[in-house]
Amino acid sequence: MPSNLRPPPPPTSTTTTNYKPTPVPSIPSPPPLPSSGQSNIAATGFGSPPNTLTEPVWDTVKRDLSRIVSNLKLVVFPNPYREDPGKALRDWDLWGPFFFIVFLGLTLSWSASVKKSEVFAVAFALLAAGAVILTLNVLLLGGHIIFFQSLSLLGYCLFPLDVGAFICMLKDNVILKVVVVCVALAWSSWAAYPFMSTAVNPRRKALALYPVVLMYVSVGFLIIAID
Repeated sequence: MPSNLRPPPPPTSTTTTNYKPTPVPSIPSPPPLPSSGQSNIAATGFGSPPNTLTEPVWDTVKRDLSRIVSNLKLVVFPNPYREDPGKALRDWDLWGPFFFIVFLGLTLSWSASVKKSEVFAVAFALLAAGAVILTLNVLLLGGHIIFFQSLSLLGYCLFPLDVGAFICMLKDNVILKVVVVCVALAWSSWAAYPFMSTAVNPRRKALALYPVVLMYVSVGFLIIAID
């Protein structure tokens, strides 16, 4: 018996006609690095800004002189309670220490009656040996310092002993030499104290300062013994 029902329509593919792709959200690009990153590194004592090679020579000299004067003020007026006692240790340089050690060597060799060149060499050897010993001592105590920072620290804090050596050169009197050297020795040691307090643990400051005082005592003995 024939059926009056219509056959079902053939299946139509709707997956290709009605499909709409889902948009992919765009990923924002990372923000650019701040341009002051290099200047911050330079400010913490890791070197000069990268554009100093093209600056005029006079600007370089003025910047170096300004740094020397700034670091020397911290030695002339030592204050362990200042806001940032370790600033000079981070902003180290070698021009100031070089001048002070040369001045000390010339003063001692001028005061010596014999073997002037040997006296000049001994002054340099004392500073170099003191910097090596100070660096190793701070590292063994768990602190953070490099050789050139030690050299800068010892050289700048040598300024009071430079003044004492110059006074002793003008007045050849044993009692005056002892008094002047003792005052200069205490001044140099106290000037080095704030810098060392930032390089090591506060409980080990005395151990870190010991080689510094020992080196300055050797320089003071050299000033008194020169005749």
